[in-house]
Parts: sequence; C-alpha cells; structure tokens
Amino acid sequence: MSERMPIYANTQGVRKTQDFETYAMWKALPSFLRGQPRQALEKLGLDEDITLSLLEIRSQAEFAKRFDIKDPATLTDWNKRLMQEGLIPRMHEWARKLTPNVIWALYRTATKQGRAAEVKAWLEVVEGM
Repeated sequence: MSERMPIYANTQGVRKTQDFETYAMWKALPSFLRGQPRQALEKLGLDEDITLSLLEIRSQAEFAKRFDIKDPATLTDWNKRLMQEGLIPRMHEWARKLTPNVIWALYRTATKQGRAAEVKAWLEVVEGM
C-alpha cells in the first residue's frame, strides 16, 4: 500500500489501526461496485490499486478473511464506531477524481438535449451561478 492520509482519524482504542483504516475505506466505497470485474471498474475511471483491490472484497466476511480478523465482533464494533462517530469524514474521496467524467457527461447531455435541468446544473457547477 502506498502512503495515504488517514481516512478515519479517531482510532483510539483500536488494536488493528491499519486494518480499521482499511475497513473504513472499504465501507466508504459503493457496495454496488464490490465484486465488479476490474475492467468494468477501470471503464468507470477507477484506477487506484488500493481502490480496485478493496472492491474485490464483496462482504464483511470476505474482508475479515482477507485481513485475518478472527473475531466477528470486531467488525460489528467497527461498524458501530463508524456510525456513532459520523461514519467516515472523507467518504466521497474515491469519487472526487471522477468529477471530470460527470462534468463531461453533463456537458454532452446539456448540448445534445438542452433540457433546463442540465443547463442549470452546468451553470451552477461550472459558472458558479
């Protein structure tokens, strides 16, 4: 794994801090992308190795097995902690790099169909109006 900013800063009392951080990152990813073929994910613009690797994991049980977390209560505790303390502050970090794709799709739709909603969205996002 490459160096990265912690996703979840409050790890006080967590024994497997790095695994907890990784779990928080995994929980932040959209569940409908989990288990998708790598090619499909790359077509969506996802290309970071850590993201692609985490999206291979389909379930909590699979996560526990991959990271050698033997006690099922650990993930239950982590889930409670993430929910009680505001889930994940940087939850949408994975999607930010896809914004250019969304802007391009918005542009295509606005110029092809010219519906008011798309044009208004373009003006708000791009022009700050």
